[in-house]
Order: sequence, then structure tokens, then C-alpha cells
Amino acid sequence: QNRIHFGYKSLTFYLYILLFNMNADKISITFDENNRIRVLDSDKYQETEKMKSECNEFIKKVLDFDETVKTLVDVLNSQANLIEEEKLKAVGARNRVEGEAEARKRKQQELNTLINEKMSELDRYTFQYDSLVKVETEQRQLIERLSNNEA
Repeated sequence: QNRIHFGYKSLTFYLYILLFNMNADKISITFDENNRIRVLDSDKYQETEKMKSECNEFIKKVLDFDETVKTLVDVLNSQANLIEEEKLKAVGARNRVEGEAEARKRKQQELNTLINEKMSELDRYTFQYDSLVKVETEQRQLIERLSNNEA
């Protein structure tokens, strides 16, 4: 068997020639201004390079947009957390206010009950006082009558 040994560059060139022979009607091999072999026409190559730079710019814009969106999401999440904290504070304040109103009602009822008990006690003491005054008056009258009888 006869083997032909090619270096890397000559193998690449051989493959280009082979592709050229296979697709001669589809591929045109040209040289650019730096004498590099090009498979595409220089116009198509320049369009491809332009498209490549536009794609890179687009990718950069998408990445910038992604960073902006991430920043916005972070800001919105922090605002949502602040809003949630404030909502909890408001609910707590409302519960305290409602609890305070109920506590005032209970305190008012307790004070009314205490007032009623004290009023009953006052009535009882007033009745007892009036009774004692009556007994005292009767006893004084009795002592006076007895004193007048002995004299």
C-alpha cells in the first residue's frame, strides 16, 4: 500500500481541494486581501463578519437586559418584602386597636358592675344608718321619758 503523508496545512489544503472538486458548482475558493484562502466570496465573508459583530452586539444587549431585569426583580422583591412587613405591622396595629376597644368595653363593664355594687352597698349603709338614727332617736326619747319620770 502506498500511503501519502500530509502535514496539517497540506491536509487542510487537500480537503479544500477535495471539497472544491465535489461541490465545484456550489463553492468558490478565493483569496482575500491578506492572501488567505476563502471559501466564501469576499462580499459574503464581509456580510458574515458584519452579522457576527451584530450578533455579538445583540448578545451583549441581551446580557445587559438580563442584568437589568435581574436588578429590577431584586428591587421588586425587596419592595415586596417591605410591603409585606408593613402589611403585617398594619394588621398588628389593627388587632391592637380592636383589642383596645374590647378591653375598654370590658373595663367599662367592670367599672359599671363595681359602681352598681357600691351603690347597693351605699343603699344598704344608708338604710342601716337611717335605722340606727331611728333607734338612737327612740332610745333618746326613751331615756328622756325615763329621766322625766324619775324626776
